[in-house]
Amino acid sequence: MSAPDGLLRHLCAQGRDGIVGDDSVPYEGRVLWERGDVLYSLHLFFARLRGTWPVPTMAEDAAQEAAEGHGSTFFAQRFAALKRAQVVVFVTDNQAYRFRRNRPFLLRLRADLISAGRDPDSVPVLFQIDCYRLEDVDRTPASEIIQVLTWPRCDHAQAFPEEKRGAKEALDRAIALYEEMRAEDKAK
Repeated sequence: MSAPDGLLRHLCAQGRDGIVGDDSVPYEGRVLWERGDVLYSLHLFFARLRGTWPVPTMAEDAAQEAAEGHGSTFFAQRFAALKRAQVVVFVTDNQAYRFRRNRPFLLRLRADLISAGRDPDSVPVLFQIDCYRLEDVDRTPASEIIQVLTWPRCDHAQAFPEEKRGAKEALDRAIALYEEMRAEDKAK
């Protein structure tokens, strides 16, 4: 629900050798990302969820595009990225009117992962809560957002877009969440 192009450019500027794709849609880029002593080569793909529930899944949207003869287009590219995503960062914010839309978007994410042939419970989700301090807008406390936004393998991180801080920490936490999941799976 956030502006994916701005967030993508911000994150690519935080890493090394960040490259944002030439086309504005889909929003994707590559960046070398340092986390501790490890340098990760990340392929970031941002998709803005649209509409209200129920809406077609990405698989249905991609099939419609193919039927119309558009070839590899926006929804097909998003769907392909979701098939191989190692972690999902679900960006939301504390504006009350947007907070109410989170449940339908989570249902959409679950449906899209299933359509992509994935077990949604095996894909970790980091909830990035963008905290705005707008005086004339009703806000939902982060503690309430954390109680509502859950997933079998998840964590939460707060970001403060007005101050341009927190997105880097959220991406670091998403990587850590994925590494923790891999370590648990190897231990089994």
